[in-house]
Amino acid sequence: MWIIKSKCIIYLQIAKKTQFKKNNENNTKKIKQSIENKRATQLIARNAEKERIEAEKQRIEAEKEAENIILRAKENAKQLQITAVENSKKFISRQEEQIKQKIKAAEKQALLDVKNLVVDLSVEATKEYLIKEIDEKHSNKLVLDSSKTLNKSI
Repeated sequence: MWIIKSKCIIYLQIAKKTQFKKNNENNTKKIKQSIENKRATQLIARNAEKERIEAEKQRIEAEKEAENIILRAKENAKQLQITAVENSKKFISRQEEQIKQKIKAAEKQALLDVKNLVVDLSVEATKEYLIKEIDEKHSNKLVLDSSKTLNKSI
């Protein structure tokens, strides 16, 4: 009996050692798995941080580019405004010059028209005067005097 008890104790101890060894192996596997999971999580976190930093750099670059685009657009708008003002001034100057020329031409034409009217009125008044005041004898004398004056001029 003592032998049976000893064998039972030995078997129980072997069973405990086996169970301990299995538990230890399971715990080791769990710890290794936990370590691997933690490393994988850390790797993912590092990669995510790198991507976040890269995205931040890209955002900053995009903001700088947008600011440059806006600055260039403002400069272009300012230059276009300056050009438009200059072109408007040139256009107005040309229009003023054309108007001045038209006014001068109209003044010249008006003076010419007035001169022509004065001449026409003078001729008509002279004609009427001559018809009323000069008789045939006097008329012949005037024609002769005019002919003499004309011959001297030629």
